[in-house]
Amino acid sequence: MAALAALRAPPVPKIFATMEEGPVPGGINPGEAWLESHGRSLGHFVDGTWLKPPGRTSLECQEASTGRTVAVVPAGDSSDVAVAVAAAAAAAEAWAGLGGPQRGQRLTRLAATLEGDSRGTMGALLALAGGRPLCRTLGADLDLGLRLLQAPAGGAQLGPPGLEGWTPVGVVAVVLGGPCSLPALLWKLGPLLAMGNTALVLSPPAAALPLLLLGELGGEGAALPPGVLNILAGPPGLCQALRAHPEVTSVTFLGAPQEELQAVVWGSPCQGPRLGGPRGGRVVVVVLDSADLDSAAAAIAATAAAPPALFPGGGCVVLAQDAVLAALERRLRARLGGLRVGDPLDPRTEVGPLGPGTPPPEEVVQEAREEGAQVFQAPLPPLPEGGHRFYPPTLISGVAPTSRCLREPAPGPLLVLLPVRGPTEAVAVASALPQTAAAAVWAQDITVALDTADRLPQGLVWLNSLDLLDPSGGCAGGAADTDLDEALREFGCPPWEQPPKADEPLSPAVTVDDPGDPELAQAVAAARGAAPRWGRLPGASRARVLRGAAAALAGGHGTPKDGDSGDTDGSLQRALLRWAARVERAGGAVQEVPGGRALVTRRPLGVLGVAWGWPRPLALQLLLLPALALGNAVVVVAPPGGGGAAQRLRKALVAAGLPGGALTVISGNSRGSGSRLARQHPDGLWICGGDADCEWASAVSVPRVWGVPVGVLGGPGQDHPPGAEQELELRCTRPHCLWLPGGGP
Repeated sequence: MAALAALRAPPVPKIFATMEEGPVPGGINPGEAWLESHGRSLGHFVDGTWLKPPGRTSLECQEASTGRTVAVVPAGDSSDVAVAVAAAAAAAEAWAGLGGPQRGQRLTRLAATLEGDSRGTMGALLALAGGRPLCRTLGADLDLGLRLLQAPAGGAQLGPPGLEGWTPVGVVAVVLGGPCSLPALLWKLGPLLAMGNTALVLSPPAAALPLLLLGELGGEGAALPPGVLNILAGPPGLCQALRAHPEVTSVTFLGAPQEELQAVVWGSPCQGPRLGGPRGGRVVVVVLDSADLDSAAAAIAATAAAPPALFPGGGCVVLAQDAVLAALERRLRARLGGLRVGDPLDPRTEVGPLGPGTPPPEEVVQEAREEGAQVFQAPLPPLPEGGHRFYPPTLISGVAPTSRCLREPAPGPLLVLLPVRGPTEAVAVASALPQTAAAAVWAQDITVALDTADRLPQGLVWLNSLDLLDPSGGCAGGAADTDLDEALREFGCPPWEQPPKADEPLSPAVTVDDPGDPELAQAVAAARGAAPRWGRLPGASRARVLRGAAAALAGGHGTPKDGDSGDTDGSLQRALLRWAARVERAGGAVQEVPGGRALVTRRPLGVLGVAWGWPRPLALQLLLLPALALGNAVVVVAPPGGGGAAQRLRKALVAAGLPGGALTVISGNSRGSGSRLARQHPDGLWICGGDADCEWASAVSVPRVWGVPVGVLGGPGQDHPPGAEQELELRCTRPHCLWLPGGGP
């Protein structure tokens, strides 16, 4: 009782009556203590030590909830970038030379350091600077971040299958352009370091404090050698200084919207640095008439309060079947009204302030009101001085299908409720919503639930649960879904690919005067119509079409022309039969994950554009086969005389049962064909040859872009090099993960 009195706790009967959490013992915030230990004036963390350039302008790091300045960092400039790139380049050879097992041990040591005494400091800094509630930054977020670091560490120790002979790409820059969670950053840093690369992270001051702590922890206990992980804080646009450093072979952007990327990216898929774009978006929840509405409302409200850590800023759209719409809305209002809004450093807080640089969704909410929608907003409690960054938990219902709140993701604790007549309409609406990262289906009828989940296009789907993430179950949602295998390959160089030389120009001079291309637009539209019919067929059905085409070619149907020498050595027939066998055996895996099990499979991308610029007609056919075999619809732009072989293949496939529009070959100038295809917004884009190359600014809107290395196809008359077929399979497909509840801790 004395302890309760010291904590100024309410009487015991009141505690049992209200079931509220008690007060937390006082003490200095560990994040504030770490800042005090550095005099609240930090530097960059470069080459294993603090870099504080003299006479440099300082940038303020502010508390997310009040705007109070808690520390300052120097404003990084091009000279700091040069120092950091030099340090990373100097450390690259020794780090790569350690070998996978030793690198895995170092990363495991870093994860252990982060999980130990520094856990409270990291969680407090994430809540202080980012505004995410401490109950998440200390709990689920940090646990997920550790798994995203430990999984690639384990892959490096075991030697990932299929990556034999792969080498690091070199120096990788990670550019934070907006709100970014620690798990999202570690999902990049873990794989790139495990593959033997060194890293340079450019951060705005709003996100710099946790990252600087991470850099410091990397140096403790010799977890990472000096120069392997370098952190720079600086103003927007600092990434432009990377252009002067061709040693930077890969650049990944996190947290930046697409329109901002188009202004800052450089290089191209075939020349200059590789480019990784941001992921994320909103969550779509489908609630069917057999759902447990209480558990669904509780999970949806919790997701609105603190969205999933890997895509934290997109809001949530709820599609409820008509029969349960009113009952679900009542429960959601009650749940949203009961959320605790307040100081993110209070362990009892469920809703913190909006993230730094995140605009409040007031315009979106006001437009919905003007359109006649009903808007429910929970009242805000008394907030700390300067707490203007808080936004009340909000529910918008009765919206029109064309409303802005459905067209655009809105940040903050915002739910949009939309009625649907049944599962089929729910799938159609969820498929049409832009910028969705993941989906969930709530239903007690397991047959209907599984069928609905299988038809949803999102790469990550939960069944009767929300916000379960793990690298073994496919954890990055959005347009560019990524599993662990792809995350590692993103930062590796296969033996058939030659890395760009340091003195090569970063960007080809490619300009396209006429953006209009009716023939190409018509071909892409036809491919979009054919893609679902072809991609949803079972693998055995697609294999039957490939074998039929092989039989037709063996019978001599079709006359070689347009520079096509024909399949004189039978290599095309052998490739058709080989891919038919591979697609028949394609399957998935069941992974044990927190809270249940995950069914992990791979699905076709959809519409794939191929810009062909190489002079080998037969090679084009061999490149198209895996894309078609795995269920994609393909549009090819080839130079005059270079598409005859592909046309001959198309005729044989159509005669064997390939849907019309699933393969279109357009003859045209290959120069700039990549840009023309990118403007049609396909689901994937392959650039084959320098003339077909396009600048990243044109291709950044395409979810998956690949500058195809000529070596992946082998030489004339040769088979694919070892591992190349697996690479082609991964490039043709994307992971799909269905989380099934139960059977796990």
